[in-house]
Amino acid sequence: MIQQMHHQAAGPILQPVSALAALVHRALRDLKPLTRVPEARTAAIAEQCGPAEIEAAIVWLDDLARDRREVQDWDRTALNEILRLQDLLHRILCRVPCDYFDAVAAGLKSPEWRTRIHVAMALDALDRRAALPHLRKALAREQDDQAGQVLVLTLARAESEGV
Repeated sequence: MIQQMHHQAAGPILQPVSALAALVHRALRDLKPLTRVPEARTAAIAEQCGPAEIEAAIVWLDDLARDRREVQDWDRTALNEILRLQDLLHRILCRVPCDYFDAVAAGLKSPEWRTRIHVAMALDALDRRAALPHLRKALAREQDDQAGQVLVLTLARAESEGV
């Protein structure tokens, strides 16, 4: 039995643990409810992000998109908090180390169109040249009009700048 327990404990951890929630909580801790997280804090969080945190940000954006659909128009407090978190996660994705570009690009396959928009704009901010093929593929499979418009505009800007 001890050997069996040892064997189970020695197995690899399948899912890395993300520190993103703790980093975001610390960034929001002393801010008033509607205050935007300062750029310095956002940049500090982004510098600490690796693949696990980027994946967590994309999943979190998906969750927020679903929450946003459920929030009633009259519930401005809930809506404002969702928008604030979406904004923060978006700005973090725009500043993660470029080594993790592909981890961000994976978010273009999100089931949530709002997440795909955030990811497309983050890729544009990270490396417009590297983003072009990802954005073109995403546009070819995009079924949501709003996400498609953002992809078209992002591509047009990159192409007009001669990237």
